[in-house]
Amino acid sequence: MRTNKLRLLTLAASIGVVATMLPGQAATPAAAHPQITDATGDANAINNQGFGIGPDVNVSAPADDANADITSVLFATKFKTVTTTKTVTTIVKKKKVTKKVTVKTQVPDGFTVTMNLSAAPDANHAYDVYATHPLCDGQIDFTYSTGELGLNEIDCIPADPTSTDIASFGGEASVVGNSVVWTVPAGAFANGTSFSELSAQTATAALTPIMDTASGSATYKVGS
Repeated sequence: MRTNKLRLLTLAASIGVVATMLPGQAATPAAAHPQITDATGDANAINNQGFGIGPDVNVSAPADDANADITSVLFATKFKTVTTTKTVTTIVKKKKVTKKVTVKTQVPDGFTVTMNLSAAPDANHAYDVYATHPLCDGQIDFTYSTGELGLNEIDCIPADPTSTDIASFGGEASVVGNSVVWTVPAGAFANGTSFSELSAQTATAALTPIMDTASGSATYKVGS
């Protein structure tokens, strides 16, 4: 995961879907629900954290590291409104009546990945969301940190741990309140493709220990 990515980076340094609708109606995107949820108050490097070994439990002691405490992760499609004008002909009292009708359609326009935390992200931590996707034979890593090893990018971490071929995708993160939000532009990942095996973790800026982990069985289909 994150430590594997750091090893790879060190090695490298050394060597339109359109909705169908009636005129005048706009498609309403379905409400999004977090694909990952996690207990609050368990970011303390002992709940299957540390080195990611052992049972996944949620112990609230010792003191919680709120800036690293994952509460949920949400993959959500962004939509934009496309307005078009159509000519519609109807029969009124046996006569053809033609008029212009404005049609507003919601179309996918990229997506966001939001990691929600108990407190605002800070420079003392690194934040990562992982997933599998057909474009990557290993894991897609949505990563954000501002410390000495700071990264703000979306990468494919190859399955081969000796490979230094780390592909990057469009998109980057920003801090919004108590959340890290990666914004991914349209076309970076094709509509209809899916992210699965979703997980997330936070760590200290030095990348160890891992403070909190979370995972879920839900998937996310781009553009849905």
